[in-house]
Amino acid sequence: MAATLKEGDRVVIADRPATADDAKSGLYQGHFRGLIGVVQKVYSTNEAAVEIDQATLTDAIASRHVEMQEQMKNKWLDGLSDEARNRLTPKERDFKLRYTVLVATADLKPA
Repeated sequence: MAATLKEGDRVVIADRPATADDAKSGLYQGHFRGLIGVVQKVYSTNEAAVEIDQATLTDAIASRHVEMQEQMKNKWLDGLSDEARNRLTPKERDFKLRYTVLVATADLKPA
């Protein structure tokens, strides 16, 4: 799929065992398998950044992701003055952290 992969494509990460080469490159982890997302950027190194659909995360990973999101949101809000915090609209206060992974394009298939 690497030749036709482009930004905006909906993809699924291959379901395969991780190898020693994967550990060296960091481009594939066992917990990536089967995740679905949208390609954000394709690099000339046959890698792609994929924003994962959070509904496809396992319960453990989703829980940890929400924890990290809340920690970052609270840290950000705590760093603002009371005046600045009070001026924020509800939409501006809605801090959402994306779950994006870098994956070899060979491990991406159309979703």
